[in-house]
Amino acid sequence: MLGGVHTLLPLVGGVLAGGLVGGSITALWARYRLAAQQHTPAAVPALARTPARVRLLMAVEQVVGALPQAVLVLDNDRRLLYASPQAYRDFGENLGSIERHPAFQSAMDKLATRPLTRSTEIEEARIVLDIPLHRVVHGFFQKTAFSKTQFLGENDRLDGGQHQSVLLSFVALHDVTEAEMTERQQADFVAYSSHELRTPLAALMGFIETLQGPAADDPEAQREFLDIMAAQGRRMQRLLDGLLYLSRVQMLEHQRPRGVVKLADLCTRLQNETSILFRQNDAKLVVEPPSHPEICVVGDEDQLLQVLINLVENALKYGGCDTDQTRQDPLMVTVGFHKAEPLGGWPVGPGVVLSVSDNGPGIAARHLPRLTERFYRVPKTSAMVQGSGLGLAIVQHVITRHGGRFVIESTVGTGTDCLIWLPIAQADVVSQN
Repeated sequence: MLGGVHTLLPLVGGVLAGGLVGGSITALWARYRLAAQQHTPAAVPALARTPARVRLLMAVEQVVGALPQAVLVLDNDRRLLYASPQAYRDFGENLGSIERHPAFQSAMDKLATRPLTRSTEIEEARIVLDIPLHRVVHGFFQKTAFSKTQFLGENDRLDGGQHQSVLLSFVALHDVTEAEMTERQQADFVAYSSHELRTPLAALMGFIETLQGPAADDPEAQREFLDIMAAQGRRMQRLLDGLLYLSRVQMLEHQRPRGVVKLADLCTRLQNETSILFRQNDAKLVVEPPSHPEICVVGDEDQLLQVLINLVENALKYGGCDTDQTRQDPLMVTVGFHKAEPLGGWPVGPGVVLSVSDNGPGIAARHLPRLTERFYRVPKTSAMVQGSGLGLAIVQHVITRHGGRFVIESTVGTGTDCLIWLPIAQADVVSQN
């Protein structure tokens, strides 16, 4: 299915960026001029006073603006003359980055050196953007020459020194991020799941063989082995759930959420969801509500709640894993919500910081850059605490989708702070929702 989509992209790009657009522009202008002469005589003088190049660009805007695709129109000096409404809807703030991308410029270089006799040929470019979000865009480029004589008025004429034609480059853009990410996730899912499931599956097979053989008549051994098998089964279930959730998050990562989340409501839901985790543990949870209850962020409330739950669960599991056993005070996990300081190292603009802190053993600095990798776990604690190694990877992808920042700070022997910066929702967005 995905392969078929990629096969059709060049055909679609050729239709949009090719001769069909050029022919439509010429035909549109001919009809417009005829209608002006037949039905609106007053429009003829105004039409005659309009330069041929301006008439051409007016026709280009009408044709390209009606296309349900993202199309850019550039002149011979690579200046952007027009971008279709769909281009702004699909790429918005990324249009400038797309134009400046080396792959985009390389395709334009090839168009510039190509003779007009080969104008029907299409150049392709694969444009990969990493900031602010990972996006993969396929571009289809074609150069078309428009004769000025087709757009002259009755009283216009071309002097010998003027160029007889106008060269325009049409670029059709297609976002293939989701398609490529789906293909990659399918391969990753097979690779990661087969690797991580091998250990619990081998344990289950070993216990089943033992129950069928030497322990067939040993009730005590059967109870012990069944408990271990149940634990291994739950481990596989958690791993599969984490992989599936991570795949869903990654598929939506390049699509910004549109809902509005009130931090006070998020705080209440977090208290209700996590209170049961601390009832049977020697640990204390403190949730500090936001100082400004009206603060809202643009986001997906369920995803943000899952982020905080993942961080609280990590603090509870690993914060209580004190290998030196020197800490006498109970584990305390603190969740806070406060406005970001203007000079606190966060992005420019109003934002809010969500923090999950614990007074656990802390994490060595060399491990911090890798904590958000899939399946990465600190070697010293991985043997003591069972986990899938997917929790922080999920957190990173969710925060990226929300246009935020995720930072982990930790000091060995003191504790760990997980900090999330999110942009505050503007008043007009809150009122619309």
